[in-house]
Amino acid sequence: MDSARTPQFHPGRSQTVLSTLSQSLSFHASPQSFLSAPSSSADNNTTTHPTTIPNLVRAKILNRDVTVISSYQHCRQILHATKGDATPATSLVAARDGGPVPPNTFTVAPAYHELMADFFPAPNLLLLDAPQHQSARLRWEAQMADVAPQIPSLVRDCVRRHMAAWADGGTVDLYEDMKDLIWEILFSVFLSLSPSSGDKYRTFVSLQETLLRGQFSLFPLAIRTPIWRSARSKGLHAREKLVALLRDELASPTSGCPFAHGGGDRDDADKANNTLLFTSSIANKALSSLLTASLLNVFLFPHCQPSLAAQLRSQGPGQCDSLLRSVLRETERLSPPVIGVMRRVEHDIRLSEGGHMDSPESILVPAGWDVWLYFVGASRDGTVYEHANRLIPERYLMHPELGNGFAFGAGEKECLGKETARTMVETVVSVMLDEGWELDGSIDQPGIRGWLGWDDEVSVEMMARDLKQLPTQRPREPIRVQTRRP
Repeated sequence: MDSARTPQFHPGRSQTVLSTLSQSLSFHASPQSFLSAPSSSADNNTTTHPTTIPNLVRAKILNRDVTVISSYQHCRQILHATKGDATPATSLVAARDGGPVPPNTFTVAPAYHELMADFFPAPNLLLLDAPQHQSARLRWEAQMADVAPQIPSLVRDCVRRHMAAWADGGTVDLYEDMKDLIWEILFSVFLSLSPSSGDKYRTFVSLQETLLRGQFSLFPLAIRTPIWRSARSKGLHAREKLVALLRDELASPTSGCPFAHGGGDRDDADKANNTLLFTSSIANKALSSLLTASLLNVFLFPHCQPSLAAQLRSQGPGQCDSLLRSVLRETERLSPPVIGVMRRVEHDIRLSEGGHMDSPESILVPAGWDVWLYFVGASRDGTVYEHANRLIPERYLMHPELGNGFAFGAGEKECLGKETARTMVETVVSVMLDEGWELDGSIDQPGIRGWLGWDDEVSVEMMARDLKQLPTQRPREPIRVQTRRP
């Protein structure tokens, strides 16, 4: 079992200070371009997906040793490995000796501390590992279950108010318009605020956007001078103001926040810090990205006649719901808004391409390294999905046994808001269908068509050119569509 090798840098990449800085900047600019560059392959023998993204890529990013993983099965096994119950005979992920990985081999808190902890402070469900995570998640699942029945009607009201401002035959930048709508939905559900709430609503939006700019600033220092303040410093100040506002909101006897009253043993800090996450700009961007892709697929997918929207409207309630959910699951698979997650490796692990851990081709990832799971590649893994880069609206009707993509992660750390987000997206689409709205326009950018799965031979370079991927995937240029109600 000592024959495994650590992933090797290819020519042009190394652990020098200059190379580390270059890799960090390149990854920040476009993860897709970085991973597909000829020098980024982890190994000459590493197989690649049809997308040309290698399964395993070694890099030095943010001064961390990182193995970026784009294989569906590797990602799935790592996300489900928290209990240490992997089966050595079939596992592609194992401990150094070839046995099951120990519990808590892959941890969240150390991997995300630098990026998240200062902006989304503890107590915070996202940054908890086992065993604390399980009990906290159960409490929040119960709380979200209480909120769930109210969400469809709140979303419908938001959609109708928002679309009342649409002009018949007017033009909108779809992604930016959906960002405005998602702010309305998030604040309605979690704070009972609306644009008519005035300054309070606008203040929450502005502070959340400032926080996100600080969190993802390339300049990592919080500097404040009498005449200048770094983006990180502004972001940290925005977080302080947001937490204070949320605590005041939770303490108010007239608060509309569903977490304000009751909640058992959860204290105000727990409620405020997690509400900060639920109403964050990154949550807004992720939902806006997913909703934009979903609407484009339903209303403008070019490879079926009549359109998917027309087909959905012509079907009975049961058939319509099933087809719509298949389209939305396929959209999640092809266009995950969050491109991946990070885990810190606490014990040496082996990664195998074929389940043979004693093979000299197995890869050793030492304790202290990170594994970054690249969902964009994993969800288009040709060994799992036939025509993996192509949008097939009925895919999940024809093959319900297929695994979903990773739009919401998987395993014990799967996104708490998965069903909430799905309800929001499905409700928006359903209201537009029910109220007779149409979107007209054409999507010509090759990278956007590739992102949506409309064209399945689009180069990675084209997709990187037309898409931003951090902090979420979204179009680089406006997607302008005409809104029409016949």
